[in-house]
Amino acid sequence: MANFLEQLPKHLQEIAERVNVLTPEAILTTPRIRFMDTRTCDLDSCVHSCTPEDVRILKEAAAKWLEQTPVSADSLFKIPARLKWSRVTFGCAALDQCTGGGVSIRGITEICGNSGVGKSQVLLQLSLSVQLPATLGGLGKGVAFICTEDAFPSRRLLQISKAFEARYPAEKLNFLGNIFIEHQYESEPLLDCISNRLPQLLQEHSIGLIVIDSVAAIFRLYTDFDKRARDMRRMVHALLSYADKYDCAVVCSNQMTATEETGETRMEDVPCLGLQWANLSRTRMRISKVPKQYKQGDQLLTVRKLEIVYSPETPNAFTEFLITAEGVVNVPKPSRPTAIKRKLI
Repeated sequence: MANFLEQLPKHLQEIAERVNVLTPEAILTTPRIRFMDTRTCDLDSCVHSCTPEDVRILKEAAAKWLEQTPVSADSLFKIPARLKWSRVTFGCAALDQCTGGGVSIRGITEICGNSGVGKSQVLLQLSLSVQLPATLGGLGKGVAFICTEDAFPSRRLLQISKAFEARYPAEKLNFLGNIFIEHQYESEPLLDCISNRLPQLLQEHSIGLIVIDSVAAIFRLYTDFDKRARDMRRMVHALLSYADKYDCAVVCSNQMTATEETGETRMEDVPCLGLQWANLSRTRMRISKVPKQYKQGDQLLTVRKLEIVYSPETPNAFTEFLITAEGVVNVPKPSRPTAIKRKLI
């Protein structure tokens, strides 16, 4: 692997070194637009900037190199192979500890819950935390955010992004500039967006998170359940291929519906879309409200609970958190009462 750049023509070596992409794996996963970006180049580099043909040759050379190079077992635990099992931090220590480090970039992660429990709040915070560098639990990449219910909560995102800028002042990230938003309210336009427009975005920009908020709004309106199953599989297969190719996480929110338990009269809330959808997701997390509150200043904040319903990597667990003006945060530990020392007379 160390001799990969040496077997390339000199001008291709300079292109790879200029953007600090030095391995064949990194070359294959780096968007073309990064190689051709001249905004940070000096005049001489701009004159000799690379062309789309140079990028094509560079990527083909990297693919052939990897095809001919056998893979050793210990390389599976090194970067970039290890990146395929990375996680995206929630930006909240309690959620990260419960989930084993955040959202996995393998498979589909479903976050379900009743309306108003905070699913979209968690998704907004994930959209910011994925942009953090790997040393802080992110991927250093952008977000593709698809809304299927209401308009995107841009004001709330701005509020949380300001809190992130204050929390990570040294990073100097343009959080809002790395989130690409799409609104789709019907199934066919959504499938067309995922099949045709989303791949183009992934090629042109470095995307580390794909969000669909939510799948229930689109697919629960179907009356032909066979067609619904086919369309859901079509969508999921496309998303899984993107996750594997570009090493990005895929998170879908889902609503709840009431169903009658077998042999009982009481109703139980279960995720929408039934087993047709449950068999397609890899991890399911459920958010709910806890019947207790925490006082912060003059406000009473409702405590929320995130529970891992099923996951191949993480045992079933749960944790509690709060949603504040700054985003999703831990529930502060109660302070211990100070002991009163009595003097003996």
